[in-house]
Amino acid sequence: MPTPLIPMRPKGAKFDLKPEEMDCLNWHILSGCPRDEAFLRFVRPDYIVNRNSPAVKETVKQFFAMADVRGYIDAYKEAVKEAMGESDSKPKERPTGTIEERKARAKAKAMEFAMSLADNIENADDPETVLKLMDKVGLLDTEEEVIEQPRRYLPVTCGSCEYRKFIEENCYGTEIDREEHNKS
Repeated sequence: MPTPLIPMRPKGAKFDLKPEEMDCLNWHILSGCPRDEAFLRFVRPDYIVNRNSPAVKETVKQFFAMADVRGYIDAYKEAVKEAMGESDSKPKERPTGTIEERKARAKAKAMEFAMSLADNIENADDPETVLKLMDKVGLLDTEEEVIEQPRRYLPVTCGSCEYRKFIEENCYGTEIDREEHNKS
């Protein structure tokens, strides 16, 4: 597939914008550059010194609120999509069926996706993520029994606690341990 050429301007649309304003909007759309950065770079580079002032922020806000600017942004995004072969000329159809049917289809798609990732797990950037996804969709048999050791909690704030007395009297192994404990 040949590399698509990114259009410089939307086709057939006339906007009351200067070339540097159109370049600003192109840069903002293509690079994801923040609006104020693109505006200061192309339209008003003399404002860079005062970029954080409220007047500059208001100027940027007003520029991006203009009807011609909003129209140009929409037209340019559509032109880029067409150049990339991703035109949205046909609206997507809404999925049909009951919620249970849609859930079953989504689970089947997720399972198929997880299986395709599992087929190439040796080439995966993050095999742990693939395994987690497989576990989520139920492809792994992870019915392991986890044995957790008992935990002892010895209260330290309650001097007259019956539980603490029992632990102190019955849990030391030798007379030496009891004697050392009673001394402290």
